[in-house]
Amino acid sequence: MSRHLNGIHWLIGLCMVLMSGCGGGSPPPPEDSAPAQVRDASNGVAPVERAQPDTESEAGDEYPRPPKPARQYTIGVVLPHLSNPHFVGQAYGYIDEAEKLGAQVTLLEAGGYQYLDKQVSQIEDLVASKVDAIILVAVSGSGTVGAVEHAAAAGIPVINCNVMTDSNRVVTRVRSDDEVIGQMHADFMGQTLGGSGNVVMLWGAPGTSWAEDRGNAFKQRLAERYPNVKVLGEQYSQSTPADGLRLMEDFMQTFQQIDGVYNGSDTTANGAALAILAAGHQGSTVITATDFQVDTEESLREGVMTATVLQQTVTIGRWGVRAAINHLEGRQVPQTLYTPLMMVTKDVLATVDMRAVRAPVGWMPPT
Repeated sequence: MSRHLNGIHWLIGLCMVLMSGCGGGSPPPPEDSAPAQVRDASNGVAPVERAQPDTESEAGDEYPRPPKPARQYTIGVVLPHLSNPHFVGQAYGYIDEAEKLGAQVTLLEAGGYQYLDKQVSQIEDLVASKVDAIILVAVSGSGTVGAVEHAAAAGIPVINCNVMTDSNRVVTRVRSDDEVIGQMHADFMGQTLGGSGNVVMLWGAPGTSWAEDRGNAFKQRLAERYPNVKVLGEQYSQSTPADGLRLMEDFMQTFQQIDGVYNGSDTTANGAALAILAAGHQGSTVITATDFQVDTEESLREGVMTATVLQQTVTIGRWGVRAAINHLEGRQVPQTLYTPLMMVTKDVLATVDMRAVRAPVGWMPPT
């Protein structure tokens, strides 16, 4: 257990530095959590041009790799930050997939969700340098509209991945279904608590599509299916372990009985888990998270965290590049590509295919 505590303390310290610059058993997952299909914006199955993959089968290959183009394309990738392993895995997906398809990636990070001006400036710089396509993971839905429309007006296609922009001038959106993620949290929480209890919510970064969609879906599902599971308190934050620790400590001082903790990300969940562990509530408080970084896996193994919804972060990166190449080569691209989801508990850890989730050990994004 000390190894887990030390790891969380280290991660909290790391996030502080980087961001300054920038219960029960395991019930079956809800029916909504089945592996997602390639779908359009209306959630109907969309026809997809199935180009023949040029390599062996990979995790997340429901949207196959297209043939390698005759020319080298340059793709700008704009991320919120790289202090979260979620985005490191995504960066690996973009870069490794581009190499397989003979493309070149210019990787940029804003330094945090709060740095909208920097991300907008990065998009404008990519437009000025005349990249062939831009892959955008937005720090703000509304704040990135102008930059996306600037790129589209310049004839540069924008692929929106993971965190959504409010602009409708994108070629496609490659993402997890965040509403389904929220529903999976609610079903797991409601079933594990036996349909009754008190929970608190750590939504995540304010103004982001994932925080809003997951949190709203969680509350709506609870109201519909588990009306006796009550939300006592809820907070937004910049999604760091330090935020999760601080907010969970505040919740425990404010509310006498907390049976469950919803987390829109696993970064806050790891901080919240540390607070719960320090208070001696391990095993008596259900903690759900989203994503699957190393500390989250360790917390699940040790029984501190209860469950996490796994996103295929590497797959998001791969599909983003594939969609960009398909569009540039004149192929039809679905309006939305939903990557698969999985509810992970201690009992199913051995079934997780890490190729779709994390960068290889030791891999680091280029500076």
